[in-house]
Amino acid sequence: KLRFCMDSLKVIATRTLNTGLCLDILTNDDIFKSISEDGADYNSLKVDVIVDTWLAISTVGGVIGCLQLKQKYNMCYEAHIHILPEFRKEHSILSGKAIIKWVYENLPGCVLYVETPSSCVNVLNFLAIFDFEIVGTLSGAFKKNNKQNDIVILSRGF
Repeated sequence: KLRFCMDSLKVIATRTLNTGLCLDILTNDDIFKSISEDGADYNSLKVDVIVDTWLAISTVGGVIGCLQLKQKYNMCYEAHIHILPEFRKEHSILSGKAIIKWVYENLPGCVLYVETPSSCVNVLNFLAIFDFEIVGTLSGAFKKNNKQNDIVILSRGF
């Protein structure tokens, strides 16, 4: 029984070509509200599982989130992680570890970078746990709740 409990906490990251799965996660009300600027709608979402690398983040109970990696340069990828709200508290750190493991195994030597609004302090704190460092800011680049917010750029090498 103890082994089952430990296995149920396991989180894995695997490549997915399932556009519907990714869209289901991105269109979750909480996720869409947090990633979208004022005026955005679901039609603005584009999921290309051929050009971009998408990972399904899963537990034994099913998919709990996804990650998009957009190749920007030879070994540099822009990353966007989306964990469903009901799984964040229990699985966010394990999800981060699973993603780090996947990147080390599949993209050794790469650099990941993330752009996140400065108002998303929880995301900034999460990224700091995984050694992402702030490398820049885009002042007033993101409009949310009728206010222009800074975008913080963080990166990490592998």
